[in-house]
Amino acid sequence: MKRIQVILVCVALTWLGTAAADVELKIITPKGYVAFTVADHWRVLLMETKMPVAAAVFQLPNPADQGTPDSTNLIIQFFERGSEKEKAVYAAPVTQHGSAPPKVSRFKEWKIFRQEALQGKTMYSIWDAKRDGMADVSVSVRLAWPHLPNNPPGYNDEMEKTFRTFLDYVSGGFGKHTPKKGEVIRRLQ
Repeated sequence: MKRIQVILVCVALTWLGTAAADVELKIITPKGYVAFTVADHWRVLLMETKMPVAAAVFQLPNPADQGTPDSTNLIIQFFERGSEKEKAVYAAPVTQHGSAPPKVSRFKEWKIFRQEALQGKTMYSIWDAKRDGMADVSVSVRLAWPHLPNNPPGYNDEMEKTFRTFLDYVSGGFGKHTPKKGEVIRRLQ
């Protein structure tokens, strides 16, 4: 019994240690807001907060991709419901990148499309998730990572956990956003 309690305490302390480094980002939509949480060590490659399509692109650190043209990236897009962009881009079928069609599954309210494909000479896992009707937007998330010889052991499992955790922390609501105590608001121009 003591051994199980020690393991649970270590897991809780590890989670608390990483959760403190997370950053919640919010985007104000026409009728509400959407939020998502990223690790503070993810590199921001793009942040577009204006609707009808808001998007953010992040590069996740992986020592194995140093000196290569490859990288692990996560993209999140918010499509204003009923907009032309939602109809043209979000509603379009997920593009097949490899020789096999994407495998479709569900995770909570998300529909997930998993596939593998070559990018240059490197095999990538490409996972797309879609979710309708979060506040007044539809949400699309893509995580793509390279299968590199020097990837850390368990990297694919780590990416699956990262993907599911990220999806769990995407949220939204209707109405005027009221900042929480201590919340800092920055407006991007």
